[in-house]
Amino acid sequence: MRHGFTRFMRAHGQVPGPGERPRLTGALAGGLAGILSLPLLSGSGATRGLAAGLGIETWTVQLLYCLAWTLAGVVYALVFGRAANDRRGGWLFGIAYGFVLWMIGPVAVLQAILGRQLVTGTAAMGVLGANLSSGLLAGLLFRPIYTAVRKPILQRTPARHSTEAEARP
Repeated sequence: MRHGFTRFMRAHGQVPGPGERPRLTGALAGGLAGILSLPLLSGSGATRGLAAGLGIETWTVQLLYCLAWTLAGVVYALVFGRAANDRRGGWLFGIAYGFVLWMIGPVAVLQAILGRQLVTGTAAMGVLGANLSSGLLAGLLFRPIYTAVRKPILQRTPARHSTEAEARP
């Protein structure tokens, strides 16, 4: 039903609203934030500690971290909606989201499932720092990425004002 209404609105010249493609924007912002936070994760020894604890390669941990943050970016966009695009509050929403993901995220869940700690000390602080950094970056990057993703949509769609002016008697 929702998709039919969207097509109906587009057919009548309506400009896409502020929620257009938030999941794509969230995925791009989250993935880029994950990539930019990898040096913090690696430099603290968390990558090596997680790889040793899980019995996998360090590059696999890095890949999984970036994929997790790509998915987390999609969830971020869906949870915060239009607030994710806030110029003044995006960083705050992002860093708070990073903290929540640190508390209930993949590392915490894996430690609970395995019944042992995967990282301790500096490496554990690195996981916290990387999650806070990723959240902050996702919050800061969301708006510019949203603008870049939305620009082609606005260029293909006729402006609302010209359509409204033509509709007036």
